Amino acid sequence: MEIVRELLSGACQTAWQQICQQLNYIREHDENDQTMQRELDFLRSQEKDISAKLNASNVRHGKRPREEVKNWLKNLEEIESDVNSLGYGDAHFWLKYFSRLKRSKKTVQIIHRVRDLQAKGNSFAQSEDIFMDSLHEPLSSLSAPPLHGSSAERKKDEILQCIMDPEVSKIGVYGMGGVGKTTIMTQIYKELNEKKVFEIVMWVTVSSSFNEKELQSKIAEQLHCELSSSGDLMSRAQVLHEALGRWRNFVIILDDIWDVVSLQNVGIPEPNRSNGSKVVWTTRFMDICNSMESQKEIKIEGLTDEEAWSLFKEKVGGEDIISLEIKPIAEQVARECGGLPLALITVGCALRKEKQLPVWRNALHELKTSSTDQIKGMTKSVFGSLKFSYNWLSSDKIRTCFLYCALYPEDYKILVDELIEYWMAERLIDEEGSIQTEKDKGHAYLKELKDACMIESVDDDDEYVRMHDLIRDLAISITKEQFMVKAGLQLKEPPKEEEWVESLARVSLMGNDIEEFKGQPNCPRLSTLLLHRQDILFQITGQVTFSDTFFKHMPNLRVLNLSQTGIESLPGSLSDLMNLHALILTNCSYLMLLPSLAKLHKLRQLKLGGLSSLKELPYGLENLVKLRHLDISKGGWGSFPSRVLLKMPCLEIFIMESSRGRLSYRSKAFRNANTEDNSTIGEIIIRLKKLTKFSADFADVLAFNSYTNKARESEHLRNLDYFLFTLSYKYEGHIVKNVSMEKVTLPATANSMEIRDCNFIQLSDIFHWDDLRQLIYCKLEGCKEMKWIGKNGEIVFPRLEILHLQILHRFEGLCKEKTHEESLKNLRKLHIFWCPKLKYLIPNDLLVNNLQNLEEIIIRRCEEMEGIISGKTSTTMASLPKLKRLTLSDLPSLTSIYHGKLVCDSLCVMEIDDCPNLKELPFLINKERPLGMRIVASEKWWERLEWEDAQLKELLQPLLEPEAIRRIRLER
Repeated sequence: MEIVRELLSGACQTAWQQICQQLNYIREHDENDQTMQRELDFLRSQEKDISAKLNASNVRHGKRPREEVKNWLKNLEEIESDVNSLGYGDAHFWLKYFSRLKRSKKTVQIIHRVRDLQAKGNSFAQSEDIFMDSLHEPLSSLSAPPLHGSSAERKKDEILQCIMDPEVSKIGVYGMGGVGKTTIMTQIYKELNEKKVFEIVMWVTVSSSFNEKELQSKIAEQLHCELSSSGDLMSRAQVLHEALGRWRNFVIILDDIWDVVSLQNVGIPEPNRSNGSKVVWTTRFMDICNSMESQKEIKIEGLTDEEAWSLFKEKVGGEDIISLEIKPIAEQVARECGGLPLALITVGCALRKEKQLPVWRNALHELKTSSTDQIKGMTKSVFGSLKFSYNWLSSDKIRTCFLYCALYPEDYKILVDELIEYWMAERLIDEEGSIQTEKDKGHAYLKELKDACMIESVDDDDEYVRMHDLIRDLAISITKEQFMVKAGLQLKEPPKEEEWVESLARVSLMGNDIEEFKGQPNCPRLSTLLLHRQDILFQITGQVTFSDTFFKHMPNLRVLNLSQTGIESLPGSLSDLMNLHALILTNCSYLMLLPSLAKLHKLRQLKLGGLSSLKELPYGLENLVKLRHLDISKGGWGSFPSRVLLKMPCLEIFIMESSRGRLSYRSKAFRNANTEDNSTIGEIIIRLKKLTKFSADFADVLAFNSYTNKARESEHLRNLDYFLFTLSYKYEGHIVKNVSMEKVTLPATANSMEIRDCNFIQLSDIFHWDDLRQLIYCKLEGCKEMKWIGKNGEIVFPRLEILHLQILHRFEGLCKEKTHEESLKNLRKLHIFWCPKLKYLIPNDLLVNNLQNLEEIIIRRCEEMEGIISGKTSTTMASLPKLKRLTLSDLPSLTSIYHGKLVCDSLCVMEIDDCPNLKELPFLINKERPLGMRIVASEKWWERLEWEDAQLKELLQPLLEPEAIRRIRLER
C-alpha cells in the first residue's frame, strides 16, 4: 500500500505540474504574444539591413548570398507564415481557453525560433563574409595570341611580378606601336583570371579617341553597374568609385592609352597597399607613364635577332622556302624590321613562298631606302618596314583600296559589303560585268590585303574586317594631304573652314554628333564624303542641317553617305553633284523632301530605305539611266511610276518591300503616266534585262506569277538569284484571297525565298517541290494556316542551309511522315520563333538520317512545345556532330530535348531561358577533352536539373554564365 501511495503521490505531483504549466500558458498568453511581436520586430529590422546589403552587392557587382544566408531568409519567411496562421481564439468560454492554451504554446515555440535566428543574424551583421565567390566572369573572352620569343616571356613574368608586389600599385607598360604590348597583356589578363588572386580583373581598351564617359561606361558594363546616361562626369564617377570600393581588390588593365587618364575623374579608386588593387596600362609614350605617376615603368622592346629570324621564317613559309642563295638577304630583311613582331609578320607575309632572288634583293633595297615623316613613338626604321608592305602590294588600285579603310574609326568593325560598294562607286574596281562580278573582284582585293597582314578578319567572320591601329596610322600618315579623318570622335562642331583644303580627296566625319554644316567648302577633288552615324541602333535626337551651298564646290564627289542622321531636307546644291555614283540616305526617318535628282546621270547606287516620312519619291528618277542598285524599301511612298523602271536598263538590284505600296496584277503601286500602258508586273520586270535581285510586297499570287512566269520564258531573268515573296491579306482595305488553284512559280535559279502572310497548309499547296530544290535560304512568316513544311514525305530541300519559321499559328512540325533521303541534307541553321501550337519539331528519323550538318538550333516562344525531337528511338544514342549552338527560350511546356542520348562534340554555346519543365540534358560530353563551351542559363533552373552523373555537373558548373541570360531576353 505504501508503494501505491507513493506512486499516486508522484503521479499527482507530475499531473499538477503539467496542469500548472498549461495554466501558465493560458495566463501568460497576452504577455507571450507581446514578447513574440517585440522579438519579431527586432528580427525584421535585421532582415532589412541584411537584405539591403545583399541587394546593393548584387546590383553593384553581381555578388550572391551564401546558402546559409538564403536558408536564414527562408526560415524567416516560414516564421512569418506561422505567425499569420496563429489566429485569435474562439468566443465560447471553454473553446476560448482551449484556443488560448494552444495559441500560447505555439507562440512560445516561435519565440525560441526567432531568438535563434536573431543570434545568427547578429553574426551576419558583424561579418562581410556572407557572399559566395563573385559571379563576375571576364566580360570578353579575349583570345591570348602566342608570345614570340623568350624575351617576351621574360617581360610577361616581370609585369606579373610587379602586379603581385604589394608595394607596386600603378604600372606603366610602354613601347612603340606593334612591339607586342597588347599581346603580352592579354596573356597576363588570362593568367590573372585563372589564378583568381584578385576578386575582379578587367580589360578596357582606351585607344586614341579617348572619352572619359565612354571609359566609365565600359567599366560599369563589366561591374553590372547602372550609370545614368544623362548624369555628369563626377556623379557617374562617384557611382563607379563606390561600386569598385565594394570589392576586396581589383586589377584594371587600360590598353592603348594615348593621353593621360585621370583615375579620379573616371571613378577608379586610387590603388594602394591597403586596398591591394592595381591599375596597369599600355601606351606608346613614356611621358604618359610619368604623368599618371606610375610606380613602375616596363619597356617592351623588339625581339632579338634570333627570335626575329625565327618568326620571320615562320611567316615566309618555313626554312625550306629560303634557299642558301636567298638566306643572307632574307636575314638582312628580317633585321630591317627592327625586331617589331608586327613588321616581321607583315613583311614575312608579303614575301611568303617567294623563291626568286631578284625579288628578295629588291625587297631589301626598298626596306633600306623607305623614307617618311616620323610617327610619334615609332622609329623611322620600324615605320619603313611597314611602309614596305604597303609598297609591296600588287597595284596602285590595291594600295588605294587599303588607304580607303583608314576612313573608318579606330578599332572599327568594317562591313565588307559596304567597303566594297564604296570601292565600286570610286571606280577602284572596273565595271566589267555585274555587281556580283565586281564584288567578287573586291573580295579578291581584300584577300590580298589580308594575306599581306594589312587588314584582318574579325572573329573569323567574313562579313567584317578591321585595321590594326598601327597599320591605320601608316595609312593616315600616307594620306595626310588628301584625307581628313575625324571619325568616331563624338565631335559636336564641324571642321573649321580652313581645314576644307582644295587637295582633299576623301573626308570621313562618320560617327560624330555634328548637327550643322555651314559655308561652302571649296573641295574640287573631293570624291568621298562620309557623314553618317556609325551605329544602326543610334537614336536620332537632333536635326542635321546644311547650308544651301554646302555641296556647291564638290563637283567630283562620287560617294555621299548621310545614313541614320536627323536630316529633314537636303540643300539644292545636292542636285548639281553630277559625278555622284552612290547616294546613301538609309534610315533618315525624318527626311521629308529630296531635291531633284535629274542631273545625277552617273548615279549607280541610290539607297532610300527606311525614309518613312518621305511621301513622294524625288523628281528626276527617270534620268538615272545608269542606276544599278535602287532601294526604296520601308518608305512612306504610296506609288511608283512604272515608266521610271523602264528607263533603268542597268538596274540589277531593286528593293521595295515593306513600303505602303503593294503590287497587284496591274498594280496601283506602279502608276504609269501613260494610261494606255496596261503592262503587268511581269511585263514590266521582264524588261529589266540585268535584274538579279528583286524584293517587293505582292498583293496576291496572280501578281507574283505575272512576272515569275515571264522569268521562265526570259533568258535574262533566269539569273535572278534572290527574291522576296510577300502576300498581303489586305490591299487598300479589302481582303485578298487567292481564288485560283494555280501554284506559285519561282525563277529557276532563285536561291533565297521569304514568304509572309500566305494562306496554305504545307508548301506543296502553293509550290511544286521541284521549284524549291535550288533554295539555300527560306523564311516563312505569318502564314496562319500552315501546319507542315511537308506532311507526306515529299519534303526535299536538298541544298537548303538556313530555315527560319516565324509566327506560324498552326504549325505542327517540319514533316509528318518519313522524309526523302535528300531532305535538308545541307541544313546548317534552324530558327523557330512564335509557333504556339508546335509540340515536336524534328522527327527522329529526320534527325538520324538527314540533319548531320546542323550547326545552330534556335527556338523561342513556342508555348505548347513538349520536345524538340519526336518519335521513339531505335537506338539509345544519336549524333549531331556539327551542332555549335542551341538556344531554347520561353518554352514553358518543354520537358525533353531528346529521349535518348545526343553526342554533340562541337557544341560551343548552350542557352536555356524560361524552360521551367526541362529537367535533364541529353548530351554526352567527353570529360577528357577541354571544354570550350558557354552555358547561359539561370542558376535556379540549373540547380533543378536532374543528373545521372554528378561528376558531369561538376565539370560543367564553371561554364555556367547566369548573368548572360539578360542578353537572351533582350533578343526576344
